[in-house]
Order: sequence, then C-alpha cells, then structure tokens
Amino acid sequence: MAELIPQIQTQGGDTAMSAGASPQTGSTNLQKAASAGLHTIDRDYKEKAILERAKQLGFSYVNLSKSPINPDLLRVLEPDTAKKAKIMPFFRIGQRIRVALIDPTNPETIKVLEYLKQQKFLVNINLCSEESLADALKLYDSEQYKVKKKIDAKYEESGVKAYDVELTNLADLKTKLETVTSEQGLELINVGAMKTGASDIHYEPEEKEVRIRFRIDGILHTVVTLDRKTYYNLSNQLKYVARMKLNITNIPQDGRFSFVLNERKIDVRVSAIPTQFGESFVCRLLDSAKGLLTYEQLGFDGDYLAKMQRLKQMSHGMILCTGPTGSGKTTMLYTILSQFNDPENKIITLEDPVEYNLHGVVQSPIDEKRGFSFADGLRAVLRQDPDVVMIGEIRDLDTANTAAQAALTGHVVLSTLHTNSAIETIPRLINMGLPSFMIAPSMNTIIAQRLVRRICPDCSVLKSVPPPLLADIQTTVDAIKKIKPGVEIQIPEKLPFPAGCDKCSHTGYKGRVTISEIITMDYEIRDMILKEQSSNNILLAARRKGLISMREDGILKVLKGQTTVEEVFRVTTIGT
Repeated sequence: MAELIPQIQTQGGDTAMSAGASPQTGSTNLQKAASAGLHTIDRDYKEKAILERAKQLGFSYVNLSKSPINPDLLRVLEPDTAKKAKIMPFFRIGQRIRVALIDPTNPETIKVLEYLKQQKFLVNINLCSEESLADALKLYDSEQYKVKKKIDAKYEESGVKAYDVELTNLADLKTKLETVTSEQGLELINVGAMKTGASDIHYEPEEKEVRIRFRIDGILHTVVTLDRKTYYNLSNQLKYVARMKLNITNIPQDGRFSFVLNERKIDVRVSAIPTQFGESFVCRLLDSAKGLLTYEQLGFDGDYLAKMQRLKQMSHGMILCTGPTGSGKTTMLYTILSQFNDPENKIITLEDPVEYNLHGVVQSPIDEKRGFSFADGLRAVLRQDPDVVMIGEIRDLDTANTAAQAALTGHVVLSTLHTNSAIETIPRLINMGLPSFMIAPSMNTIIAQRLVRRICPDCSVLKSVPPPLLADIQTTVDAIKKIKPGVEIQIPEKLPFPAGCDKCSHTGYKGRVTISEIITMDYEIRDMILKEQSSNNILLAARRKGLISMREDGILKVLKGQTTVEEVFRVTTIGT
C-alpha cells in the first residue's frame, strides 16, 4: 500500500512534515492521503463497472462528476422529482435531451422518462453511478439554482398569454425574462414576435437598460426594457444559437438559426454590431409557411394589375423592382416569379440568402465570403440553360452588365435596385457605368413601390375629412384626372380612420398594402434613353402614357378605405 501514499522526499529519505508539525500529525495526514487514494481507486472501479453494465444494456455511459452541466437544465425537472427518480438531465440541443440515471427499471425513473416524452423531448438514456449522480444533484442546492416560479419545459404557441392582444400586455415580458432561463427567455421573445406579426426584433443596449422593439407593419414598437445583467445572458444565448463567436464583441457578426412554432419552421437571420453600451442585434423573422401572395393581395388593381398580369407573357427582358429596404421588393419578386413557375420554364434564383423555398425552382445562395458573388453566380447560372433568372439585387456594374446581357440573349431577368422612384432607376444604372445602349433594349418594366399600413377593419371609424387633408386629396385627384381624362373618382364625405382594438394590438392598423408606380418600356421611351434625354423628359413621356405616381396610387387606396393619408405621406415624398 506504500505506493499509494504520496511520497514527499527530503534529504536523508525521511518523509517531510511542515514546520512545527508533530510526528502524530504527520501520521494522520498520511492516513488521510492513503484513504483518499483508496477511495479514488474504489470510485474508478465503480465507474468502470457502470460502464460495462451500460454496454450490456445497450445504453450510453456518463460520469456526471466530470461533465459540466448547464444551469439552465436544472429547470427541466423539479428538484424533488429529480432526487426521487434518481435522474438528471445533463445535455440538451433543442428537443434532444440526454439524461443520466442509475436504474432504468426504477418505477419513479420510468415515470419521469414518460413525462419527458410527453413534453416532446427526444430522450437519450445514459447510466451513471450513484456517486456521480449525487454530485450533480447538489447543483439544486447551489446558488446556480433559485426557483422563482414554476417553468414549463415545453413551450407551445397556445401557452403564450395574449401575445396577439394589445402591445401593452407584453409589458409582463420583463418579469418573465428575469425569472426564466436565457433559453426560455429567447423563446418567449421569438414567439411573442410571431404572435404580434413582427417582421424584425431589435435588441438595443443603452447606458442603463436595454430596449427590445418589434417591427410590426413597418413601424417599431418598444415591448420591453431589460436590465443589463438579464440582457447579457440573453445575448449570449442568442449568439450561441445563431452560431456566432461568443468571445467576439467588438466587430460585426452575422448568423442565423431556426425554430419550430406549431409545426411551422421559422428562419431567423441575425445581425450583430458593437455599440458603446454592448452588442446590438437585429433578428429578421422569415416564415416560409406564409406562402406567396397574389397581385391582388399585394394591393394591385386597375391598370397596374393588368400590367403586372401581362408580365408572364414576356419572352425576354429585365424587370426591376425598386425601393428602399423594407419596401417589399423581395416579396414582389417572389410573386412575379410564381407567375413564370410552370413545367415549361427553367427558373434559377441567386439570393442572399434564400428566404423562401419555392417548389420547382432552383435556388442558389450567394456567399460573398467564399467568392461566390451575384456577378459570378449569374455567369454560372447562364450556363445552366435557364428561361427565367432572379437576382436578389444588382449591386455593381459587373452584375448589371451581366444581367443586361442575359436579358438581351433571350432570358427573363428579375432583380431589385435601391432607388426612390421608378424613373430614378435609369440614371442609377448609368451612374453605375451601364451604357444607355444596353439599358434601352434590355429593360422591360420598372416597378417602384412602398408599403403602407392597412386600416384595421375591426375597429376603424368613419370620420369627416379635415379641410387640410381634403385639400391635399383634391389636389391629387385633379392630377390623376389630367393623366387619365374621363376617369371618375369620388371623394366620400367620410373616410375610415384608425382607432385601435385587441386584434390590431391597439395600433389601428393591421397588415400592409403596396402602393406603386410602373414604367413599361415602349419604342418612344427606349429612344429617349438611347438619346440620353433627361429623367424629367422621360418622366413626362411616361405620365402622358398613364403613369400614376406612388403618392397618387396611395391616395386612390385612401379613397377606397384601405389606408390613411398620413400613411401615404409617411412613406412618399412630393412627386412620387
């Protein structure tokens, strides 16, 4: 047994003792060391025996004493339940959970396993020793675990309290986020955003607190403010699920993750940037279950609807959808693309990233970091014999030039561009370096658009139009009548105004509608582009041919009771 006792040699071969220690004290220390050594060997034998038993039973094995356990997992089971059933969750990814237990035949253990399965967990069983389980169960008595309120391990949409009711009800989210785990807190925020119809979640740290805002129908609403400690844990969880580097906080990062809500897969794109008070995040929610919208659902009617419906008859040429970020350009491209999507056409898209999966369409994600740009991708796509190509965005001359060449060689090309109006698209392409002799023959249709909020049909109230607004409406109507002589436009005495109810989160608005302006190229306009005439002259020619501006299209939708004058003026400027 002597070899088990740690030997600390001094000169002369005697065992060393601390200064002032008696021989009796030294003997006691040696006995303790020997006992510890025996305990270690005994424990190793036990662990090896459990390992062999696990193999015989077809289970995995784990030594919990050597496995760090995320404190969040302590919330899966109540302490008394875990101790009575002698079971401990120790690892989890999504709904896949690994549990350690001593006896899989124990009736109490079986009950807990059934409970976990009822909560939709995919359970992986691991055998462990009594000693290592006892070490893990001590965590329930540590500072890492403080039960503030009962927490459900499974989170269902039906369990969210009034997230589709007024926004002020989300105020209790602050209390919940301070009492649940960071994983469950992130889940609460994501599900809350989905229930309120938000398109984006903004996490904005400030000096003393952190603000969380939802973008609903294009408008940001503050839903909760957090203390910085709670946000620190929440932001780490967000970076973890988005596969960002946790130790990097001083440079921008991008990531993505997904979650399933009532069998609907929601993809989330995450962008992080450093600020003076911490990292700020914006999460874009992409719900592929929404499906594609029709032109009518987007808000097209009359002449513009007829123009959009005629696009599917194109055999070649370029369609550009323009507008600022958040104006619905990508949704519009998908809707146009669906009109071409039939077995006779080969359709390929280049997207950054792919937002919605389309059946029958070849979709390729752009990866600039690996050298796969829109221009490179487009050149590769043209070798795939496509009939229709969709490019997520024209960002540079290389992409614009290749897109124009494709449009001139028998392909239908769809893309987006950042301009404020339809007519500004032409000088924008010229400023990029694309010559007018390529723009004129390759371009077919330019669609500029904005999104305005729809008045909630459940709470809108009819009111008389105030004189200043009535004057603005009358001026716009007179301009439309000059463009379209003979058209009848009635201005009603009363128009619907927003009020606010539970169904619209007390905003008075629910959903959005497109207002747009469309320029279709003909011989006259192409000739004007070739001769490099001014944008103003081209606009006047388009107006003579019936071009209705976005603001005018918006006012027509106001008169139909779909939106308000304030909304139209909010997203447009005079002359658009």
